[in-house]
Amino acid sequence: MSDPPSIPPTVVVTGHFPPEPGGVQTFTWEFVRRLQADRLVVVAPSWPGAAEFDAGLGFPVVRRHGYLLFRGLRALVKRYGIQTAWLTAMAPFGMYAPLVRRSGVKRLVASTHGQEIGWIRAAPTRLALRAVSRTIDTVTYLSPATLAELEPVFAGRAALHRLAGGVDTDRFSPYVDASTIKERHHLGGGPVVLSVSRLVRRKGHDLLLQAWPTVLARVPQAKLVIVGDGPMLAGLSDEAARRFPGSVVVTGPIAPELLPGYYAAADVFVFPSRDDRRGLQTEGLGLSTLEASAAGLPVVVGRSGGSPASLKDGETGLLVDATRAEAISEALLALLTDRDRAAAIGRAGRQWVLQHWTWEAATARLAALLRGEEPPPSGDAAAGDAKAGERS
Repeated sequence: MSDPPSIPPTVVVTGHFPPEPGGVQTFTWEFVRRLQADRLVVVAPSWPGAAEFDAGLGFPVVRRHGYLLFRGLRALVKRYGIQTAWLTAMAPFGMYAPLVRRSGVKRLVASTHGQEIGWIRAAPTRLALRAVSRTIDTVTYLSPATLAELEPVFAGRAALHRLAGGVDTDRFSPYVDASTIKERHHLGGGPVVLSVSRLVRRKGHDLLLQAWPTVLARVPQAKLVIVGDGPMLAGLSDEAARRFPGSVVVTGPIAPELLPGYYAAADVFVFPSRDDRRGLQTEGLGLSTLEASAAGLPVVVGRSGGSPASLKDGETGLLVDATRAEAISEALLALLTDRDRAAAIGRAGRQWVLQHWTWEAATARLAALLRGEEPPPSGDAAAGDAKAGERS
């Protein structure tokens, strides 16, 4: 890992931090571990195993119960000489922005994901975000699609800058040994379709299982592996065992160090996301899609919020309307029945991630925003011209 970019003394206030698993947790952790440890304090929720995790870090982590993350913030600012705060999720913690200002913080950066789009689409929470927006210096967004939703609320009040995550391309790679995972789940020699995400309705696993019989009719040896945890775990596990014994595996939560092996064991990745709750729940980007591309997999992605920015449609994967089970099955079969095309798409995805989705480049942007400077270009032309969308 390269030397960390310079930052002012900074407090990171987050509701999403390891050892708790999740996409925003990964987003937060991968940034934080690349910042200057001696200029960093993290405030995060309590979680089983947190004491052991925190003991190995080079910066202090203050754990709070529940959502009492802002308790004692003024004392922390004074103790550590804090100048800047980063709220890693605007919804809901941006609501505390005025309190953060009163604690003595001079600069405030807040990041948005997918949840904030749902807040903006509902009038009461949209008004609440607008009310606190003038107390925030910079609001970050993941993609041009999410920027278009944010601009009516924040433009002219807070600066808008793109801050997407990245991928550890050494960890997620086509060269990882997959034998342990294949043996553990008895995957055999047939093609493997993988899905990795939190198991909630908008991630689309219910329609993925509806699509699976059509896939099996054409490719009987195919296996589907669904990795993740969430409120739909029990229902998906029961359905898989009842309808697809030996064909569909629902793993539940796994240890993070095992995840690269799951990508390496797969031939195609699917992320069948869709907007849910009348558009109030939508996708921010989809880091697991980028991890899959880094591992050399062709990807099938459902259109939802910022998810189109996680692939180059037709080049690194296929973008589909995942509200239709037949669209999911058609895309999967297009890749499973044309192995040469699938391999070429996977190679293109790996190269795209290597060129445009590094954590080091993303961290340089975050550090510049924490310093109050114009960030360097993101370099991701496929996700749109970020610089053209920024406001100062």
